[in-house]
Amino acid sequence: MHLDILIFALVAAFLVSRLRAVLGTRHGDERPRQNPFAVDEVPAPLKPPVKPAPLQKPAQLIDSTANKDGRIDTGLDEISAADHSFDVSSFIEGAKAAFTMVVTAYSKGKRDELKPLLSPKLYADFDAGITAREAAGHTAQTDIHRIKNARIIEAHLGGTMCYITVDYDVEQTAVTRDKTGAVIEGNPDRISAVQDIWTFTRDTRSVDPNWILIETRAADNQGQNA
Repeated sequence: MHLDILIFALVAAFLVSRLRAVLGTRHGDERPRQNPFAVDEVPAPLKPPVKPAPLQKPAQLIDSTANKDGRIDTGLDEISAADHSFDVSSFIEGAKAAFTMVVTAYSKGKRDELKPLLSPKLYADFDAGITAREAAGHTAQTDIHRIKNARIIEAHLGGTMCYITVDYDVEQTAVTRDKTGAVIEGNPDRISAVQDIWTFTRDTRSVDPNWILIETRAADNQGQNA
């Protein structure tokens, strides 16, 4: 009986010594093991949302007569509230670039350049004009010499859609020639003053920052509508 107890005690002592050799012993001064899921730095407290700065509305970019009751200011503020990236100066620069692109592409009959810039209905109108010109064997050339002014005369938010109307004062040369090259409209040596009114739109839900042209008309209300 005593021999069995002695044998078990020796076996237990052997196992304890082997475990210590494999696992080691702790003395209280060992370096703690790094937790692979721990965050090295304590996260900073959440900051309150930053209130957008008031929309800058440069006076020279807004028609003062149309805005005498403040309705353009109100419309631009509504647009800015729906789209915090909206900037009046950037919009006008884009509208100027769009004017040159659209007029030039239309005169050259470049449908592929026009299509992404226009609403489907307005594109159909432009396409019909190009087709009629091609059928008659006519060619057109329009050169924009200067956009003297581009001012906002309307702005409002309808649902999620922004609408801004721009009045352009432009100096350009426009000529139409027949199939023989003879001038049938315009004067290649004369710079004409043109006043056009264009309306652009953009869906505030869209990730696409581009605005689409939906309406063009002359200042006397003659023109093409979307």
